[in-house]
Amino acid sequence: MSDTEQKPTGVKRVAADAEAASETPLCTNGSLAGTSKRARTASKNHTEDCHDASCKGCAGGEIALDPEVLALPAEKILALAEQEEAEGGDRSVVTKLYEASVEKFAGQSTLASAWALLRCAEFVDYDEYAADAVAVVSKAKDTDKGHGAKALLINGRAQVLRVCLRQENRRSQQEAEDETEAEDLSAKVSGRHALEQGLADISASLKAESSEEDNTGIVENTLAFFAARCQRYSLIHSLRLALLDCALDIALRHVDWSAKEGTGSHVLACKIAIWWTMAMADSTLENETQSRAVEERLGPIVAYLETQASDLPSCKLHAQLLIVLSSALADEDKVVEAFDAAIRVLQAAHKIAPEDRDIIDQLEDLGAEA
Repeated sequence: MSDTEQKPTGVKRVAADAEAASETPLCTNGSLAGTSKRARTASKNHTEDCHDASCKGCAGGEIALDPEVLALPAEKILALAEQEEAEGGDRSVVTKLYEASVEKFAGQSTLASAWALLRCAEFVDYDEYAADAVAVVSKAKDTDKGHGAKALLINGRAQVLRVCLRQENRRSQQEAEDETEAEDLSAKVSGRHALEQGLADISASLKAESSEEDNTGIVENTLAFFAARCQRYSLIHSLRLALLDCALDIALRHVDWSAKEGTGSHVLACKIAIWWTMAMADSTLENETQSRAVEERLGPIVAYLETQASDLPSCKLHAQLLIVLSSALADEDKVVEAFDAAIRVLQAAHKIAPEDRDIIDQLEDLGAEA
């Protein structure tokens, strides 16, 4: 569901004003996702996001979706779950919504059902749902003809998710046995073939989508998927680098770097570029040819950020990218050039927001004046 679309009919947030008191809450205990104003002051008996003035206490109770929400079609419950997740809604509520959509889709061999399983699996880290999504896609090929790109995307993301979850579980077990062991940057990915096939399917699906229709939404959704997985501390270095490499390739191919105004995809892509550069620096680039390839690959993103000099968040991303780039380059002159450029960007950002403590601290850390 896009940001401009309305929530499904009959499903609205509980507002603080009396005129909206009849609106349908998502949960019967009054716990809602979102940022609308609270109807009353929270107490120790209530969750922080409880908006129901009549609620007697919900902090210790199980979250139950409102019957009116449960009566919605599976597609609308899924759309509501995705929107609540995108808006940073309460995690328990989002989980319940995803689970409700999966239950409503039960028994259907359609790509919509497979997508619900995938999105729930990604949100709650549930390997079984990811496996079910792959199985449903296989069955749906005969019923959902003409949607090959979506099938590839679901299959690819499910495969990648399964590899990540298995590796994370394995690493957690190892760390429990030996907490002092340092990470082995050369450690191999278990399930490498499945990972490579999954990443290839994701890339192929987006190429097919771009040739058929505007795929801006699905590109942003996929970049968000990669960003979420890559922030897991338990991923081994080689797996994180493989994910970031694919994500960066998607960003460079499918995000409009000539755009005058940034989007969610631009922000995600810039963060991915920073993490990828850090991962490449950790890999110890052996010669100037390799470091030059890193610099050239980031060229379109750096050029875009240079055009966003009046936007504070973009300035911060630009400076971060230049700082990590300086640590990945082999040529000393290039290192100094990137480092000095980062300082200039931060100084320009300081003029935009003189009171921003984060910018001031970064300049101090770099030994530069504001």
